[in-house]
Amino acid sequence: MYLSTLITLTLAGAACAKPIKKIKRQTIQDTYDFIIAGGGTAGLVIANRLTECPSTRVLVLEAGPEPGVVANYMYPGGNQNLAGTAIDYNYYTLPQKNLNNRILPYHRGRGLGGSSAINGLYYGRGSASVYDHWVQLGNQGWGWDDLYPLSIKQTHFNPPNLNDSFDHSFQTWDPTAYSNGELQIAFQGYVPDSNVGFIRAGEAIGIPIVNELNNGNNTGVKQGTGCFDSRLRRSSSYDAFYKPVQNRTSLDVLHYASVTSIQFTKGSNGASRATGVSFTDQPTGQFITVNATKEVIVAMGAFNSPQLLMISGIGPQAQLSQNGINPVHINENVGQNLNDHCVFSIMALVEQTASTSSMSVSASTLEAAQQQFLDSLTGPYTAPSGITNGFQQLSNATLRAIGAQAVLNAGLVNQSHVEFLYESLFYPSGLAFLPSSGGTSSTGGTSSSAYYVPQSNLSYISLTASPLVALSRGSVTLKSASIFDAPNIDPNYYSNETDRVVAINAFKDLRKLLAHPAIAQFTIGPNNGEVQPGLAHIPANASDDTIFDYIKANTIPNWHASGTCQMLPEADGGVVDSHLRVYGVQNLRVCDVSIIPRLPDVNLQGPVFMIGEKSAQIIKEDYNLQC
Repeated sequence: MYLSTLITLTLAGAACAKPIKKIKRQTIQDTYDFIIAGGGTAGLVIANRLTECPSTRVLVLEAGPEPGVVANYMYPGGNQNLAGTAIDYNYYTLPQKNLNNRILPYHRGRGLGGSSAINGLYYGRGSASVYDHWVQLGNQGWGWDDLYPLSIKQTHFNPPNLNDSFDHSFQTWDPTAYSNGELQIAFQGYVPDSNVGFIRAGEAIGIPIVNELNNGNNTGVKQGTGCFDSRLRRSSSYDAFYKPVQNRTSLDVLHYASVTSIQFTKGSNGASRATGVSFTDQPTGQFITVNATKEVIVAMGAFNSPQLLMISGIGPQAQLSQNGINPVHINENVGQNLNDHCVFSIMALVEQTASTSSMSVSASTLEAAQQQFLDSLTGPYTAPSGITNGFQQLSNATLRAIGAQAVLNAGLVNQSHVEFLYESLFYPSGLAFLPSSGGTSSTGGTSSSAYYVPQSNLSYISLTASPLVALSRGSVTLKSASIFDAPNIDPNYYSNETDRVVAINAFKDLRKLLAHPAIAQFTIGPNNGEVQPGLAHIPANASDDTIFDYIKANTIPNWHASGTCQMLPEADGGVVDSHLRVYGVQNLRVCDVSIIPRLPDVNLQGPVFMIGEKSAQIIKEDYNLQC
């Protein structure tokens, strides 16, 4: 009786919807079944799947533009030229107390497609055990056997053209791990010789060469997979899940529309129910409220999803009271437990053909590389700076020996513990400062106090490490009660001692990789070409403290922020339940990277696409949507 009444009321509400006359550029109704706040990686997957049911009306509101306003988002070689553009929020962290108080830039996608439109393009899924651990934490239905079929469903693999001029060494894949889905997966085009050397060198630190990394065993190395179509154009959430269905009459997507708050009403039982959202239409400056007859779905990412919840009255008591926000539901977990991977690198001088550094020497060389890509789909612009990653699982004995017993205690054993990344240029590009200078560029360090200053006429590669167990936790808090004020972002890197010892061990392994003949053959100069940090600063017998001084100076985010609206029991730190429903209110879910309770051992693009797919499946089942 209740369900039939609800369906009748919902259909009646949809039939009574009328256009919002304030918006001239697009016809937007005042009432929908579902409103999705955020048109990013997960949000557009959910919108696509829900509107497979023609009678289900969905509105997506996105603060940023269409990604095409920055054309380089499409091209592999353009991925290093997207930071600070119109499709990047260009956030900054709070001073990181364990990184000499350095303030770090934090890039997040701002526009349709979200971070899938600006990231480094790598596609991976991670180890099965990580998702099975999610189930052990109380999230039934989120194990590997539940998610893997969804990742197969949504992806399509584009085999390489073996007759082209590129190096296809170690470009292997398992066809059963993909299907005929929307998200396009492929290998990069141009492959520098040192890239193949990196794969072979993995044996120096126990990383085997494997056939496939996307079938549940994420330990090993091969040529990396990226989100490319067969013409090596980016396959973002915007390209894969929105553009093909943009003419569906049941789907409206409005960009330049910043959601400013969630609207609630209180029922007779005292429970607060989400009834819609308020947003600002940026081109007109109009403040508009739109209604949802079923649910509001928040998909604004690890920073903005908790920010929107808190601004709307759901969050820690102190955050709400300090910013004059009327509480709807007090949940001390909102914005807490920020979990992220970070990276640091060593850099080596190499032969020009072993690097892509020369592509960016000047405007003319960059223009020539881009034109070569557009004319013939050849040259270095057919590849991002690095999507060939090796994943290392440390033995239990090694973890104990280096002082990382906490990894074992946390149950993080049947997975990769460190990701090693190959970069065909000097990365990260910012200067790293010696401890004598305070170790921070934000306090006025100069080139004379840097470990090394890269030269534009030389060629480099970087070997990068990203500890994947990441036991440190940070937070996202409010600067004000306005969505237009960037939140306070504190990843709190290396606050857990275990992360420190894993990083130091990884630094030592980076040098083992560089010394392997498969890479060393391309280097120039002593010490296997190492120029940063260099043995003059970090000798072979350096103490762990000396090594960590360098790590602190060079660490940047790996852009995998998560966990700020964790999917856990509320008493265990949760904000949403296993159906992604926000605790303490009705008709409100969070469906994005922020719900991750424990980071996967991989870059997060693949897992977030899976989260979008699983979210839509759950919502369809909860509403018995048959389509």
